[in-house]
Parts: sequence; C-alpha cells; structure tokens
Amino acid sequence: MPIDALRTRILHALRRAQLIERPGTPAADAVEIRPLDGGLGRRSYLASAGSAAWVVRVSGAQRAGALDLEAEAEITQQAAALGIAPRVLATDPSSGALVTEHLSRARPMTAAALKAPENVGRVARVLKRLHTIRRPFRRYDAEAFAAQYTRHLEPALSAADRRLAAELRDLARHYRMRYPSLVLCHNDLVPSNVLVDGSGGLKLVDFEYAVMAAPVLDLAGIAALNDFDDDERWRLAEAYYDKMPVPFTAGELHKVVRLVRLIAYFWALSSAVAAGDRGPYAAFAARAAAALERT
Repeated sequence: MPIDALRTRILHALRRAQLIERPGTPAADAVEIRPLDGGLGRRSYLASAGSAAWVVRVSGAQRAGALDLEAEAEITQQAAALGIAPRVLATDPSSGALVTEHLSRARPMTAAALKAPENVGRVARVLKRLHTIRRPFRRYDAEAFAAQYTRHLEPALSAADRRLAAELRDLARHYRMRYPSLVLCHNDLVPSNVLVDGSGGLKLVDFEYAVMAAPVLDLAGIAALNDFDDDERWRLAEAYYDKMPVPFTAGELHKVVRLVRLIAYFWALSSAVAAGDRGPYAAFAARAAAALERT
C-alpha cells in the first residue's frame, strides 16, 4: 500500500476514535507512523505523537480464514477484560483499522523463550485464562479450512503435496470426530502474537483467526508453531491441566500438532497466490514444510 494512502487510513481511524485533533490531543501532522515487526503482511503499525502512542492494525482484502474486523475487536476486548490482551480503543470499518492501546514495555516472545521450562507454566496460565471465554461463535472446522486452503491449489500441487493434502483431510476429519468446540482459542500462536509485558505477564495479540474449539487446539498450536519437541509438548499439556489428568494421549496431541502444521502450510501456499508480495508467505511455507519433515 502506498505510504500516503496508509497514513490517510491510519489518521482517519485515529480521528474517528477522537485520539487526535481534539482539545488536549495531538494534531494529525504530529503523528509519526512506523511498521511493527511480526505478521507476514506488514499490517500493524505504531502511531505516535509525543507521549501518546497507539497500535493500528490495517486490514486489506479479507484473508482466508480470517474474522471480520468487528468480530476480532470484540474478542480482543473480551481478552483485554481478562488482562491478557491490549484494550481496544476504536474499530473503524470505513478505513479497515483496529486501534488498540500500545503496551510500551511489552516485547514479542521468541520460540525458544516460549518453550523454555521456566515459561511453560506462564504459557499454560494465559491459555487457561483465554479459554474461560465461552460465547456463541464460529467453531473450529478443520475440514472447511482444509478445503478452503487447498481448493485452488490442487491442479498445481506436486505429488508430495497431494499426499499432504490427503493427510490433512484425514486428520481434519479425525479432529471433528474427537474434539468438541468448548472454549475460545486463539488459533495463531506464532511467537510474535505472544508478548511479555513489563511486569513479566503475557499478553496475546492478533485474534483474527480465533475460533471456538477444544483446548488441545491452542496447546498444539503453541507446540506446532514454536517447534516444541515431544517432551516439551507434554510438559505444556500437564502444566495446563495442572493436577487433573490430561484428557488425551501424547499420540493424540501429536496428531493435532501435525494438523496445525499442515493447515499452516497450505494456508501459506494459498495466501501466497493472492498476495502482492509472495516472498514472506513462501518463506513461511518453506519453514512449515521443514517442520512437517521433522514431525
């Protein structure tokens, strides 16, 4: 997106939120905008003026599997009420922007930090808090996602990728038969979506792929997208269920990890087809393929 058009959209959202150009607020020409790290589409920006700062997510075309802006904002605000997400300051559908508070002392976790033994309990606790949200919402339909992400790729897939697509469909069907949709899951727990704040607590951002699912989905998501080994996955599951029995086996957890990795792989392939800049999606797909080979 041209920088002038981007700035116009962000300023429009800040005006609609009454964060600028009102008594006691900064003028538009004082606002500086810079991209934030994380995400493949470069859609999150820090807008700042003096001591004031806001995070603005700018949506482009609807992304495969993503929520609309209003639904994402509602979920983010519910998570914020639990102390595990930044507060939503404004939603501006006309400019496709979601404005949230800037957590100035927060930093993204790394995959290595997320699976470090001293952090496993913290990760489990933030997921358990998120999973207290229970509301009527779209359920996790792995079979629908599998179809959506592979439908337009099938004619051009290699023989190896066709085998992976068939495996994805089998695992998606098994998931549907095995796991009921009970709690709100984040469903995109890459390292950049997990922040550690200044007090050492964890915050979650970017809820655009959130779904109602079984807790195992987020446990497998953390494991799959941050390269947990078998022992690290099981420690996370035990920390999540604490003194209760884990309601699935290590083998069942392995299957959901494999499902998450396959969905991530085909999501990246399908997203690259529609993206103006295919490079980041192709790189993500390559990493996902390498993770599948290690599984």
